[in-house]
Amino acid sequence: MDYIVLAPYGIRSNIIKKREEYYNYNIKFMTLEEFVKRYTFGYDNKTIYYLMKEYNIKYSTALVYLDNLYYISDKIDNDKMSKLKEIKEYLDSNNLLIYDDLFRSYVKKNKVYIYGYDYINKYYLSVIKDLNYEVIEYKYNNYDIDNIYEFNYIGEEVIFVIDRICDLLRNGVSINKIRLIISNEYRSVIYRLFKIYNIPISVRKRSIYSIREVKNVLDNLDNVEEALLNIYNEEVKSKVIKVLNRYSFIKDKSSASELIINDLKNTYLEEDTTGIKVSSIDDYFDDDTYVFLLGFNKENIPVLYKDQEYFSDKDKNILGYDSSNELNINKRIEVIRKLHNIKNLTISYKLNDSNGVYTSSDLLLGVNIINDYKHKYINSDMMNKIFLANSLDDLVKYNVKDEDLDLLSSNYDIPYMNYDNSYNKIDKDKLYKYLDNKLVLSYTALENYYKCSFKYYLSNILKINIIDKDFNMLVGDICHYVLRCMDDEEFDFDECFDSYVKTKREFTKREIFFLANIKEELRFVVTTIRKQYTYSTFDKSKKEKAVYVNKDKNIKVTFMGVIDKVLYKEEADYTYLVVVDYKTGSTNINLKNMMYGLGLQLPIYLYLSSKMELKNIKIVGFYLQKLFTSTLDNNKEYDEARENNLKLEGYSINEENILSRFDKTYENSKLIKSMKTTSKGFGPYAKVLSEEEIDNIIENTDKLIDKAIDNILDSNFDINPKIIDGDNVSCGFCEYRDICYLRENNKKYINREVSND
Repeated sequence: MDYIVLAPYGIRSNIIKKREEYYNYNIKFMTLEEFVKRYTFGYDNKTIYYLMKEYNIKYSTALVYLDNLYYISDKIDNDKMSKLKEIKEYLDSNNLLIYDDLFRSYVKKNKVYIYGYDYINKYYLSVIKDLNYEVIEYKYNNYDIDNIYEFNYIGEEVIFVIDRICDLLRNGVSINKIRLIISNEYRSVIYRLFKIYNIPISVRKRSIYSIREVKNVLDNLDNVEEALLNIYNEEVKSKVIKVLNRYSFIKDKSSASELIINDLKNTYLEEDTTGIKVSSIDDYFDDDTYVFLLGFNKENIPVLYKDQEYFSDKDKNILGYDSSNELNINKRIEVIRKLHNIKNLTISYKLNDSNGVYTSSDLLLGVNIINDYKHKYINSDMMNKIFLANSLDDLVKYNVKDEDLDLLSSNYDIPYMNYDNSYNKIDKDKLYKYLDNKLVLSYTALENYYKCSFKYYLSNILKINIIDKDFNMLVGDICHYVLRCMDDEEFDFDECFDSYVKTKREFTKREIFFLANIKEELRFVVTTIRKQYTYSTFDKSKKEKAVYVNKDKNIKVTFMGVIDKVLYKEEADYTYLVVVDYKTGSTNINLKNMMYGLGLQLPIYLYLSSKMELKNIKIVGFYLQKLFTSTLDNNKEYDEARENNLKLEGYSINEENILSRFDKTYENSKLIKSMKTTSKGFGPYAKVLSEEEIDNIIENTDKLIDKAIDNILDSNFDINPKIIDGDNVSCGFCEYRDICYLRENNKKYINREVSND
C-alpha cells in the first residue's frame, strides 16, 4: 500500500530523512495546496494565456480569477460569482483546465496523512472530507525566548547579527549550521555587509530578466532565433529557451510577452550554495542549528490576510470558508509555536530603513527588549574604517564626537576627504565610438545638460536612469493619451480612459481612488477644451507631432521633440500656428531663465514648430495648458474657476489682426489667460511679443541647442549645478545626488538681476 503524505516544504526533508533511517515505505509527498489542486483541477501557462486573451486582462488579474474558481458555489448570487462561472465554463469548453482522473482514483485507494499543518482551512477540509485521511499532530518544542534586540536602523541590525555569527564561527560552529530568516528589504543590505566581513552567504539570486541580452530577446519576440544568437552565456541561453518552449503552442510569441516576462523574472542563475543560507520560518531546524530572525516587525511578521480579496469576508461566511480574521488568528498561533520550536533563535528588528518607519511585532509580548547593543570592532578592519569615516563625518558636519573616535583614529589611518569628485574628461573618439557616431537630443536631455552637464552624462550617455514609471508619470501618460484621441470620430471618453488604464500595471486601492478622481477631472478638461475650440477659427490640428531637426556636426546629430498639440489655419500663402503643451504638474513659464539654457520647454516646442513642413509659418502663440490645479479663484463660481484655470498660459503675438484669427474673444479672452485689450491696446497683464521677438526666441533656442551639442561632442560633462538667485534649480529632485559628491566649488551661482544689467 502506498502512503500519501501532505506536508509543508519546510519539514519534508526531515520526514524523508526519518523514513530512510527507520522505514521502507513508498511515500508520495505533496503540499496540501498541491494536493487539492491536483485532486480538483489545475491550470498552466496555456490556461493563463487564453484567459488573458479572451477577457483582455492582465496576468495578475487572470491569476485572481483562476485561484477563485475553486470557490464557485450556488450559495451566493452576485456579479463576482457569475463572472467566475462564466470563466469556468469558457475554460472547460476549451479544455483549458487540467483534470487528473487517474490521480483521483489513486487517492481514493490509498490513505492520506496530513502532517505539519497547525490549521487546515475550511475549503481544504471540504475537499478532503470524504477521503481516507488522518491528521497527525506535529509536536512542537517550547523553548524560551528571553530577549529581542531593537535597532534604530537596518544596517545596525545586520551588523549585530554579523557580530553574533563571527562569535559562533570562532567557537567552532559550522557555517552550514547557521541560518537567516529575512524579508526582502534585507537582501541587498545583507549581501553588501556580509561581503565586507568576508562571510559567504547564499542570499542573492540573480534573475535572468535583469540581463541585457535577455531583454533584447523580449524586444525581438518575433525573431527570437536571431536574438538568442547574441546570448553567449550557455546557462542563460538554455534557461531562456526553456522558458520560450513553454509557449510553443503560440506562433506569435509577442502576444504572450507578459507571461514570458513573468517567467524570466522568476528564473534564476545557478549560484554557489556554500555559505550561510536563507531559510523560512516554516522550515525545520535541528537543535544544533543557530537561527537569526531579522525584521521582527509588525509589517512583516506575521503576514496577515486582509479583507481585500476577490470574495469579501461577508461572502466567505456565506460560502462556509474562513474569513480573514479567522485565518489571522490561526496564523498568529502558528507563528508563535514555530518561534518557540527553534532552540537557538536570535530575534531582532529595526525601526527605520530607506523605505520608512517600522514598529515591532506584537507576537511576543513581555519579552525583554535590548536596545543598547554595542558593535564589536574585532571582526572587520574594513568595517572599522567605515565606522571611522562616519565618526569623522559626524564631527566635521555636526560637531558631534563619537565616543569611539579616538580609539578608531589611533588604530587606522584613512584618506578622509581626499576624494576628488571632479569629472575626468573622456577622449572624444571613444565617446563617438560609444555613441556609435549617432546622437539624439531631446528637450529633456537638453534640460538635463543645462541644469548640470554631469547629470546629462549619467542619464543620457551612461543611461543609468532605468527606473519604473511612478504613479504621477503614469497619470501624465493617461492624460496625454485621452487628449490625443479626443478629436477622433469614434471617441468615447469612458472607453478610451478605461482601456488605456487596463493596459498598464496593477494599481493599489489608494491609486484606484485617485484614478477615479482624475478620470472625472479629465472628463471636465475634455469638455472645456472642446468648448475652447468654439472661440477659435483655427480648423486644423496635429497631436503629439514628432519633429526631427538634423544638425551638421562631426557625427550624425538629431534634435527631436514631440509637440502635444499644434493648432493652425492655412490662409492665403500663410500658415498661422499655435503651439500647446499639456502639463499635469506645476510648471511655470519664465523666459528670463532662457539665457542660461533653463525653462526651455515652450521655446523648444516653438522652435520645433517653426521647422514643420508647412508653408510660410507665422507663429500666433505658444502656450502651456495646465490640466489640474488645486488653486481656484474664490471670486468665481466653481466650474467657471476651473475653466479659467484651463486657459492657455504663455505668449501671444502682439498683432491684433493675426491674434484674432486664433482667438475670436481676445479682447476679453475666454481662451488665453490674462489676455485683454483696452482703448490703448493690450492690457497690462497680457503677455505679448512682436514677430521679431518670437523670431529671436527661435534663433536663440537654436543657438542654445548647438551650444549644448558642441559641448557634448567635446566631452564636457563637469559637475555644474545651477543656483539662480539663491534657488538650486538642479539638485532638488536629482536621482544622482548620491553619486556626484557635490562640493561647494562645483555650484554655478547666477544672479539674474545682476546678469540682466
